[in-house]
Amino acid sequence: MKTKHIFVPVLDIEEMLPFVIKNKGKLQEKIKEQERARSELTKFIEQLEKNYKESIYYMGMDIIESKTYERFIFEKGGFFEVMIEAPLSMNAHFIDEKKAKSFCLALKKTLKSVLKNNPMAKMFINSIEVQDESDQGLTYEKWDRMKSIRNLK
Repeated sequence: MKTKHIFVPVLDIEEMLPFVIKNKGKLQEKIKEQERARSELTKFIEQLEKNYKESIYYMGMDIIESKTYERFIFEKGGFFEVMIEAPLSMNAHFIDEKKAKSFCLALKKTLKSVLKNNPMAKMFINSIEVQDESDQGLTYEKWDRMKSIRNLK
């Protein structure tokens, strides 16, 4: 089978993005936190859509093994998924490298407008790049390991 997978992975280990879900204790606090994070994600997607200059449509949310995925589809091909629990991860998927590069630039521009201008944010934004199937992407296993390490703090 012929495959072509170009992607733009992002991992927010430092929890800098405003739509990461912070750990809360009680159920009411957790629900409020999810609503807050979703509102922030909506603002982010709206800004990203303007910078990308292509419509981004919401596909829905899934909860798989206690991980919340918000999924979006691009009008002219490709899709975007955001796992909003810490460590927050985002992955945009394409079959066209030019579209992936365009998205990557729009994503970086959006992140620059959302994040504080400091060395950590600059390093985070500079680490984002277009990859293909020959690169090692962020797998669920890697994410679980990072979450385990993060919870040891």
